Amino acid sequence: MRRSPIIAGLAALLFAGAGAWIGRESLMLSYLGAKTIKRDLAEQQAFLAPYIHVYAPASGAPPFPTLVQFHGCAGYREGFMAQWARVANEAGWLVVGVDSNGARGLDREQSLSSVCAGKTLLGQERAGDIAATLAMVAAREDVDPAKIVAAGWSHGAWSLMDYVALSSSGRSPPSLKSAPPAVDLAGIILFYPYCGVGAWSRLLRWEFDAPALAFVAGKDTIVDGAECKVRLEKIARAGAGVDLVWYKDADHVFDDKGLLGGEHAHYYSAGEAEDSARRYSAFLTDIMNRP
Repeated sequence: MRRSPIIAGLAALLFAGAGAWIGRESLMLSYLGAKTIKRDLAEQQAFLAPYIHVYAPASGAPPFPTLVQFHGCAGYREGFMAQWARVANEAGWLVVGVDSNGARGLDREQSLSSVCAGKTLLGQERAGDIAATLAMVAAREDVDPAKIVAAGWSHGAWSLMDYVALSSSGRSPPSLKSAPPAVDLAGIILFYPYCGVGAWSRLLRWEFDAPALAFVAGKDTIVDGAECKVRLEKIARAGAGVDLVWYKDADHVFDDKGLLGGEHAHYYSAGEAEDSARRYSAFLTDIMNRP
C-alpha cells in the first residue's frame, strides 16, 4: 500500500518551523493552526459564497432536508458531485456543494501538488469552511435546519471529522477568528477519509449524537483504510453511532464512474459504487422520515 503523501507534507511543515515538537501532534496542529489565515464568520461565508453549487430536488416543497457536500483534495469535479447530488435529490433532499479549492484559486494541478500532498489546506483549516457553510445553509428559508446532513469524500471527509472532533471539544477551526454558531447536524457521511497524522479525530473524543455512515476501502492506495477502520471503530466504541461499511477489496474513489476509460479507471468498482449509493439513499430517507 502506498503511503499517503499527506504524512510527508505534514512532516515537512513540522520540520520547517516546529521541529522540537516532533511526536507531539496536538502541539504541531496548534502551531500550524496559529499560522492559518483567519476570517470572521461573515468573511468566511463571503469568501465561499461564489463557489457554492445548489442542486434542487425535482419535487417536494421547502423547507427541504439538506445535504452539504465536501469534495476531495483534487478539487470540485462537477460531474462527480452532481452524481451524488442526484442520489440525494431523488430521495427528496436539497443539496449544497462547496468548492473549497476554487475559493482559494487552486486548479486541479495546483490542488494535486499542494492540497493532496499535505502542504496546504489541512483538515483543521477546511473545518472552518464547513462551519461557515453549515451556518449559511441553516439560515436559508428553503432548508429545514433540523435535518441537515454533511457528507465528505477523502480530504472532505477528513475535514468533516476534524470539524466534529474540534466541535466536540469546544474548539473553533483555526481558520475562524471566533467560535461559529452551533449547527446540530442530523447525520454525517464519510467516504474513504484520511485518518492519519494531522487528523484531530486521532486526538480528541467525539461528542456526537447523530448517526454517521462511513465507507472505508480495504485496498485503498491513497489513504490507509485499515488505519481509518480502527479509528472509526474506536469512535463507535466510545459511544458515537457509526455505521462502518468495510469494502475489503475496494480502492480509493471506488464510487467515481467518471474515471471509466481513463488512466485511473482501475479505481472504480461498480459493485461497491452501487451498494454505497443504496446505503446513502437509505440513510438520508431514514433521517428525512424521522419526526
